[in-house]
Amino acid sequence: MWDWIGNIASLIQIISVIPFLIAAWLFLTRARRYKKKMKELEQPISEKPKALTISLVGTDITGQVRQFLEGKSLKMEIESYYKPTGVTQANIQSLLYDILKLKRKMTNEGVTEVHLFLACPLVFATAIGAIFDNWVPVKVYHLNRDSGKYEFWTSLHKGFIPGLEERSKITKIISGEAE
Repeated sequence: MWDWIGNIASLIQIISVIPFLIAAWLFLTRARRYKKKMKELEQPISEKPKALTISLVGTDITGQVRQFLEGKSLKMEIESYYKPTGVTQANIQSLLYDILKLKRKMTNEGVTEVHLFLACPLVFATAIGAIFDNWVPVKVYHLNRDSGKYEFWTSLHKGFIPGLEERSKITKIISGEAE
């Protein structure tokens, strides 16, 4: 009797490995596709890309960004905005107005894509996201402090983030129409 139960338990264990292996294979293929898509997105895809550096922590990052772009063979002009004084409650509005003027200038120049490099407080970065909303594709880079190198993290396109396929559901949630 116990041998029969032991055989059934062994069979169940063997069968339960199959969904695990399928799930692992699906995760690996998805990770490969995502990594490939991120590499594709990092490359300039439009006629007039421009790198934008915003430095508001006392250090101008333009030199680091220039080295990064040269290392990746990304050929584009760099627009720099640097204020050594940093961001305070007293000056945040005037700094944001400067960024808005910079956006207007790049729009008039016909910039079709922006590679964004920031060295600023989070609250200012959030405000920059609001300013660049529904504009040209903006590719956002992050400085990895461990390696000291920039990494491409995401691409913002006309008010949505690629990979969030259920845009209509998100729109319904935002507008309050979702259940």
